[in-house]
Amino acid sequence: MSTSGGNGGKTIIATTAAVGALVATVSAVFAYTNSAEYQSSSSSSNNWKRKFLDSFLTTSSYVTTKTSQMKSEHRRREKKMLTTQIWFAGCDEDGRIVNPEAMRKIIIEGGIESSLRQEVYPFLLNIRDPNDSAVEVEQAKQMRKVKYDALRKRCKELELMMKSGKAYSKDSLPPRDLGVFTENAPVIKADAPRTTFVYGEFAAMYDACDDTNAAALLEKDINVNCSGDKRDKKKKSWEVAQTERCQKILEAFALYDTTIGYCQGMNELAAGFLRDCVDESEAFWCFAHFTSGAFRSHFVISGHAHLDGGISERLLALSTILQICDKPLWKHLHSLNSENCMFAFRSVVVLLSRELDVSSTIFLWDVLMATRDYAPTVEATAMSAAAAVYEERNNSQFDGDSDILEVLTVGGGRLFLHVVAAAFLEMRHSVFSCKNYDDLFQLCNQMPAQQFSVSRLLEKAKVLLGKTRGVGEAKVSQNVAAATLF
Repeated sequence: MSTSGGNGGKTIIATTAAVGALVATVSAVFAYTNSAEYQSSSSSSNNWKRKFLDSFLTTSSYVTTKTSQMKSEHRRREKKMLTTQIWFAGCDEDGRIVNPEAMRKIIIEGGIESSLRQEVYPFLLNIRDPNDSAVEVEQAKQMRKVKYDALRKRCKELELMMKSGKAYSKDSLPPRDLGVFTENAPVIKADAPRTTFVYGEFAAMYDACDDTNAAALLEKDINVNCSGDKRDKKKKSWEVAQTERCQKILEAFALYDTTIGYCQGMNELAAGFLRDCVDESEAFWCFAHFTSGAFRSHFVISGHAHLDGGISERLLALSTILQICDKPLWKHLHSLNSENCMFAFRSVVVLLSRELDVSSTIFLWDVLMATRDYAPTVEATAMSAAAAVYEERNNSQFDGDSDILEVLTVGGGRLFLHVVAAAFLEMRHSVFSCKNYDDLFQLCNQMPAQQFSVSRLLEKAKVLLGKTRGVGEAKVSQNVAAATLF
């Protein structure tokens, strides 16, 4: 590879030197551990070399073990996940889902194959009726697209009003939704480019486009830096396209739910659906249904007019779960004046997407949908009852495992709050080491380094649910704007 001006050569030399130094350091560490001086020193002595190296080796061993365990867990999940073959084998010749609860059971155990998510998410979010044929599914999809296009058309009209300054005449009142759009659009425009997007089905499809299409999409954004090689341009192009799609669905959501509008953190949830939903309209509706139920309260400031609950109440519910399940830990939080659990604000709002690795976050969200935890408990229970009647009518072979049925009908955001509680219980020793709120806050920011096993967190959450018995139910207010929009 040729470089100009010698800068590339200097970079390579510097990188090679750094790697060489690291290898030499590690080699020196292991050489010293085999030396007579190290072997003769007592672990309880004041030998600073011994203490430092013991700490280094212990930490290295811990990180290596954790990484190995995470990879092993991912491999186990891949063997159990819902694949394309299983999904289509579970549908009849007309495209109806024969055994929906069995499908949910598979998803809870192993998640969903990425190429299937756009197909499966509408089913999990109660957007698609399992009894609909393939033709009816496509018709419903087109109807949703019409509604989404209407929202996008209105967004464009409001944007023109903002830019022109001619929103209404002197003798007329401004449109009701203009204020909502004016308030939310600038924040969305600022947050969308800062969103972290992960390579998924959309990016793979985008990269598969020919150079002409890729270039055309690149030209849409004048801020794209087109320097670098062709591969670098293509990588930036799908991220720019995702940024545009994210901005579009968030603006549409602000009009879909005018009471909530847009709140910071929504962009990270939207990115999760945009990753594998190639169809922008489907990504919007999945995102809208996911955030309009129990998780809607995460974006409500407690005390908001006409709305019950809110993020403060969700954090207090988390505090109650910790108090019931680990009283000494809760007492320590109380001594730090942190029993309101405000230090967990980010973890709750973004549904642990910053605390878990990408694969674990995807699996957790798959499970939250499969267990109907996104819906209020009453609705989740009704969905489960309807599913039981449907399966009995279709003489399905679902084994009726009572434990699985209980998991499938959690609802009310309770499972998620118990997963968060399980994460803090796993790191209780670190929590006890905190001496003030700032320490707790720093600990929460460092949670990704814990490398949690999401399967273990879910298992622990199920145990905690048995102890708390209904604690953590989200208070959900109806989205009146969405109900009357069409």
